Amino acid sequence: MEREMKFNKRNIFFYFFGFFILGLGVTSMIISDFGAGPWDTVTKNLSVLIGLSLGTTSFIIAVILMVIVLGYTRKWKLIFMLIPILLVALSLDFWDIVIFGGYFPSTIFLRTLFYILGVIVIPLGLAFIISSKFPAFVFDELMIMLMTIFKTDKVAAIRVVIEITGITLGTVFGFSAGVRFGAVGVGSVLMAIVLGPILAFFLKILGGKENEKA
Repeated sequence: MEREMKFNKRNIFFYFFGFFILGLGVTSMIISDFGAGPWDTVTKNLSVLIGLSLGTTSFIIAVILMVIVLGYTRKWKLIFMLIPILLVALSLDFWDIVIFGGYFPSTIFLRTLFYILGVIVIPLGLAFIISSKFPAFVFDELMIMLMTIFKTDKVAAIRVVIEITGITLGTVFGFSAGVRFGAVGVGSVLMAIVLGPILAFFLKILGGKENEKA
């Protein structure tokens, strides 16, 4: 799937706004303590294991996945994924360290609100990024790669597989770090199921081409 990049105000806004709110969504789900997003459980639990910030850990994971995507697709222009990888890392540390700074909601109601915010904002941010046609975050390029491999345009199905893989890795890192499931919770499983359909919905609204049949 080729994505034609056009440098205009709409796409530039979509791109940077997408990454900005993506960090908010990820941090909100972690704060809720109901379970982070599937791949965010990998970031959170691995950050505990190796003692680095969410942003730095996210950067390490994303670079590894970028190498895998580059190795398969041989599309070396995807090296520009380093830009979104860095933007995600900065966004995560901005929301986690600067804005929330260890805040934990005191009631179930507030925790629920943070979780719902994350469930909505994460796929919305991803939809903005993909719709900009600029280099997507590595998970989205991975999704596009798998859609090509399996010759399918079913965003939801492919995304569910990717997210379940994330939960599995997150669990492994959690037990390795001595925090058992850590950031993995019931909310992680729910997010793995609904992220694909919600992403496809937002892509249709924003006019993304990677969606069109969920």
